[in-house]
Amino acid sequence: MPKGIMLTPEQQTARRQEIIAVALRLIEENGFPKTSMREIAVLANMGKSSLYDFFKTKDEIVVYAVEKEIEETIQKVQRIIAEESSPEQCLRKIMLNHLEVPKQYRTVLMWLNTESDYLKEEYQKRLKTARYAYQDIIKTVIENGVSAGIFRKTDTNLMARLLINSVIAIVYTSRPSASPEKMLEETMNIFLHGIMNDGGEKL
Repeated sequence: MPKGIMLTPEQQTARRQEIIAVALRLIEENGFPKTSMREIAVLANMGKSSLYDFFKTKDEIVVYAVEKEIEETIQKVQRIIAEESSPEQCLRKIMLNHLEVPKQYRTVLMWLNTESDYLKEEYQKRLKTARYAYQDIIKTVIENGVSAGIFRKTDTNLMARLLINSVIAIVYTSRPSASPEKMLEETMNIFLHGIMNDGGEKL
């Protein structure tokens, strides 16, 4: 960004999105450790000092990108909840939406799942806040199902985490048994109805 030229808030937002798109593409191609701020600046067609006007580190770029993606996902989930009265179908639609996270975010999310302890405490807290907001909205759907007598009483925090992690297992598996959508459908069937036959011995 040339010195002395002021960008409008809309232009700043658009520029941030351009930087994020470039950074995520580089991280997907080269991995997080091998991606540098210099490379991001070059591909974003800006000076390194101008890049620092928007983001101080590549860690900040990743955290900001994930925060915004989760915010958009929560907005979509809220629409699903408003339109779907069945807790079971609501959970199925929410998880199907989760499955559709853009590919460029998947590499970053996988890295964060295994390496987030590397981040500064400030960034870890921001990620936790965003993740917990998403987890809590799924927990609310499960709690509504429990209150309605549709789901049995259970640890709703644990159930929300298990659901989210099941999508991670589907997306990153090296031994897919079917399409991601089919695997998700079967996962939801197991999650909601178990794996025992009706006449099976119950513990």
